[in-house]
Amino acid sequence: MSQNRKYKYYDEYGQPVDEKGRAINPKTGRTYEEEERENRDPSRRTSGQYRKRPRSSNWEEREVEARPRRQQRAQPPRRKKRKKRGSIVKKILLVLVLIIALVIADICHLLTLYTYDDTNESSLAANTEEGIMTVALFGVDTRANEASSGTRADAIMLMSVDPKRKSIKLTSLMRDSLVDVPGHGQTKLCHAYGYGGPQLMLQTINEDFDMNVKEYMVVDFAEMASIIDSVGGVTVTLTEDEVKETNKYIDEYCWKTLNIPTQRIEGSGEQTLNGIQAMTYGRIRKGNTGGDWKRAERQSVVLNQVFSKATSNPITMLKFLNGLMPNVTSSMSKMDFVYMGLTTIVHGMPKMSHIRLPLDGEWQYGTTSSGASVIRFRDSVLASHLHSYIYDDIDPTKNSD
Repeated sequence: MSQNRKYKYYDEYGQPVDEKGRAINPKTGRTYEEEERENRDPSRRTSGQYRKRPRSSNWEEREVEARPRRQQRAQPPRRKKRKKRGSIVKKILLVLVLIIALVIADICHLLTLYTYDDTNESSLAANTEEGIMTVALFGVDTRANEASSGTRADAIMLMSVDPKRKSIKLTSLMRDSLVDVPGHGQTKLCHAYGYGGPQLMLQTINEDFDMNVKEYMVVDFAEMASIIDSVGGVTVTLTEDEVKETNKYIDEYCWKTLNIPTQRIEGSGEQTLNGIQAMTYGRIRKGNTGGDWKRAERQSVVLNQVFSKATSNPITMLKFLNGLMPNVTSSMSKMDFVYMGLTTIVHGMPKMSHIRLPLDGEWQYGTTSSGASVIRFRDSVLASHLHSYIYDDIDPTKNSD
């Protein structure tokens, strides 16, 4: 026999055996008897060795044995799922935090854009009545090229923010209303602004109509066009007379004030107006267009659409405020603006309504001793309607009968 044989003992057939004559498996180097015993008793297997588990002869038993292994392979590890979900939640929270931070930063920036008039150092919160914040809004006409005409308040409104009722009420006071202006006798309401600015205007409104308004915001009509453009313009229905009169003012504004080509309205009926067109439309009152009371109505149509569009979504709101705030002069401090904004938002997005005072049928045209055309009415009746509308949530236009 060759000296290179692997095993020490061989049987008569040349198969390897151990010293006791037991046959050896050439593949494993172990006797067949040892392998058979280890298959019957897995605990006897040596480390690193693997023996296939004897398969059951019953197919149902084999199916039951295989099922847990298939389920385990089908389901990914739970720990990995939790990590993945946690990562997604963290990313969402991070995006929300960034959005909130950007909004807060933009709001802080907006509060640096307006002109603060600290003549009246009262607080809006301190002057809030029955939880309702009322601020005077003045649309003024500053004509640098017409020194004799000075500054006039062509739009006079009271804005009442009622958080509990989730409403913002606008009350237009007609500029030609005959009132007692302290120190100047009876004259048009709009003249109070020319005589003593917003402070005298507030004093006149408070004394004539039994109000206690302390804060105001002033916007120059020359800047209203950009504010209206910031929300994409407005859609109104015009008569032929309104188109004719509005185009006349558009020509004057574009050529004389801005030195740009005119932007005339093409025709009557429903039209979408840009900033310049809507601004001039809200100011006309001559040429068979309805006088001062129709002008107040047109202004309310424009303002209602502007506010409605501005509050439609956060992006449009920020665009609107970025167009508005640089053109505002106000007695309200930064904290007043924050207080009004937070108080309003906490109670939900408010609805908007508008009335014009004095009511139709409760005034008549008159003439002053100097020949100026004015609107005469009873101050006590107007004051009663004003208080009912703001504080009792009663619309006098629906109860005037």
